[in-house]
Amino acid sequence: MRPGSLSLDAFLTRRAADRRLARLTHDLPLPEGRGLEFGPGNNPTPLPEGVSVAYVDHALAAGDGLPGAAPIDHAWTGSGALAPIVGPEPHDFAIAAQVAQYVPNLLGWLRGIHEVLRPGGVLNLSLPDKRFMFDAARPASTLAELVEADLLGLTRPSPRQVFAHASEARAIAPDRIWAGEDPATAARLSGEAALAHAYAEASAALAAGTYVPCHCWVFTPESFLGLVAGAMRLGLFPFVLNRIGATDVGGFEFYVSMRRDGEEEPTALRRLQDGAIDHLDQVLARQRRTATLLAGQ
Repeated sequence: MRPGSLSLDAFLTRRAADRRLARLTHDLPLPEGRGLEFGPGNNPTPLPEGVSVAYVDHALAAGDGLPGAAPIDHAWTGSGALAPIVGPEPHDFAIAAQVAQYVPNLLGWLRGIHEVLRPGGVLNLSLPDKRFMFDAARPASTLAELVEADLLGLTRPSPRQVFAHASEARAIAPDRIWAGEDPATAARLSGEAALAHAYAEASAALAAGTYVPCHCWVFTPESFLGLVAGAMRLGLFPFVLNRIGATDVGGFEFYVSMRRDGEEEPTALRRLQDGAIDHLDQVLARQRRTATLLAGQ
């Protein structure tokens, strides 16, 4: 049993009152299940006692220095097969809260997780919405960038990824953006020397071959759906999307749930993915209309 595990009743009570927990544990098998959580840090997702979970990060020491950090069971760079690391027995679920943006090769990471889930198994993500946090001044990531990272098989952030993060991060909090402040006018997080600092960071990381934590990817809910659609048409996205939750007012993250479908025939899988993306695009449009109407009242 992991530290912080809850009784089933306590978990269900907490999940009913906590939208974030409900989204991260969407379609979780209860009362028992077996899964993975990526990058738990010092805030692993609380789960009921009957659910077993192993923690995965880019290094076994990834949580060192964080008070109360969860012990990492498996180290995985996010590129290459995951099954030899976590074992061949299929998993029921995977959770990654505020992790995917740090993964150098996002497509390879998703592919590795897909391979260790059972048919019907789910992956639940929370992702930063760039519009409401320090990435607000950065352009959304492109399909070309995803493909490049996958073809290169990146296991640590590229110089471009390090430079973009270090040079463009802004010193602004979500509450200031929601209050109406333009993030483009906020100072760079690294100050007036941000460009020189970013170049030095990228150069040093390349020379030393070290892993530098940075936001490799920048999303909005709509741009994420667009990336999925493009990757799917290339045959590089193996999941079927289940659900997408837009960013809550005052918040900075959105939620995505996807599943490993039992249908492996490419044409049938493509139809499922197309249908799911179209449906979720309509869901986001309805959520935007509702938010606009509420804002005008």
